Amino acid sequence: MAGGEFWEWIGRGAWRTPTPALSRRRRAAGFLVVMLGLPSLTAILLAVPEQQLVTAILLFLVVVVGVALIGGLWPALLAAVGGSLLLNWYFIPPYGRFLIAQEQNLLALAIFVLVAVAVSWVVDVAARTTRQAAQASAEARTLATVAGSVLRGERPLMALLSQLRETFVLESVALCEGGETVAAVGRPVLRPELADDTVKADGDLVILLKGHPLAAADRRIVEAFAAQAAVALRQERLAAEAATAKPLAEANKLRTALLAAVSHDLRTPLASAKAAVASLRSSEVEFDDDDRAELLATADESLDKLGRLVANLLDMSRLQAGALGVVPIEVGAEEVVPQALDDLGVEGRAVTVRVPDDLPLLRADPGLLERVLVNLVANALRYSPPDAPPMITGSARGDTVELRVIDHGPGIPADRWDDVFLPFQRLGDRDNHTGVGLGLALSRGLTEAMGGTLTPDETPGGGLTMIISLPAVAS
Repeated sequence: MAGGEFWEWIGRGAWRTPTPALSRRRRAAGFLVVMLGLPSLTAILLAVPEQQLVTAILLFLVVVVGVALIGGLWPALLAAVGGSLLLNWYFIPPYGRFLIAQEQNLLALAIFVLVAVAVSWVVDVAARTTRQAAQASAEARTLATVAGSVLRGERPLMALLSQLRETFVLESVALCEGGETVAAVGRPVLRPELADDTVKADGDLVILLKGHPLAAADRRIVEAFAAQAAVALRQERLAAEAATAKPLAEANKLRTALLAAVSHDLRTPLASAKAAVASLRSSEVEFDDDDRAELLATADESLDKLGRLVANLLDMSRLQAGALGVVPIEVGAEEVVPQALDDLGVEGRAVTVRVPDDLPLLRADPGLLERVLVNLVANALRYSPPDAPPMITGSARGDTVELRVIDHGPGIPADRWDDVFLPFQRLGDRDNHTGVGLGLALSRGLTEAMGGTLTPDETPGGGLTMIISLPAVAS
């Protein structure tokens, strides 16, 4: 039986236990067979000359069994009584009278009646047992479906109430707690005073039903629905609490990491710049031109670091808020890469660039791409040994352009690649010269905002390669 047919069958109430074992139609058919079958069989037997009593009794017994199978106990009992009377009148001497002259004929008739009654009773009990088994099976399937519905779907409570309404053909069903409606399906929206029936679920929870009062046989199933509705309500409330708590926990975690990182990384360049400026303003020490140039360079470098840090924090906040403006245009890598290296100052001059002249144009926001390259190259410079500076290469791959920022530093294990893109993660950092760990997280966010991808790869011979893939402009 298919799922839809099963619920249609349930909805019609076919699984409910009726008072009689068989339907009224089958009982009527049984009585009809008695009224037509016994006279017909009698007429046939009378038409056959010298008919034996034993044969007549066996044939009448067959009719009784058939009537029992069709109509159950009461039609079969009528057939047994009617058959015994017909046998006595037509087939047991003296004929035409309700008398039995011979003891063996009395015994045969008595056995016929006993066997007929016994068979009728057995058939009726079997019919009742079959109907009860069907009811138990249907109830088991119903309860299994009810229990399963709590585990499936986004809103199991509403699905459960809808199934209850369909199963018992109700106008509306509502789950109430303390007199307040928690969830409802159907029309009208139920209030306790409008309900035709009420079933307790759990604690202050009750199920209100509108449509018709419940039959006694239905109440056990509805109580199972009610219990599962209470479970579904608790699950939905726990899920809502968890959904509310998770963003708060993530926000607290992010805020804690931000404060821990920024408390150090904002102070470091700020302290360096302040110390350089304070020294230059001091009247107690005389500085020559070289010392003054060095102090000014220190202040300038520290303020540049501070500016990049603040810019990264602002861009990350815009990314998370979905407020970052992106204006992709057609641009050449040979235009963006040199500008990014210039932004890095003296350190950027050590980077090797191998970008082919015939590299296709790519579609990107030049300012954002420059920021991505600055962050990636700064990260590569931080971990590259002095004798192996980073390298930037470019290549075309299908409908994309790939820019690779390659370093030969210690690298990162492949199982930790995803971790480097989390904000405020600095794998292996223990010194006081590293940033807040926003560079790679921001770089990936900016690249994806331009419709590209940023993925890590292992550098042959050791190190880390960051691959920027952006859409190429069709030539």
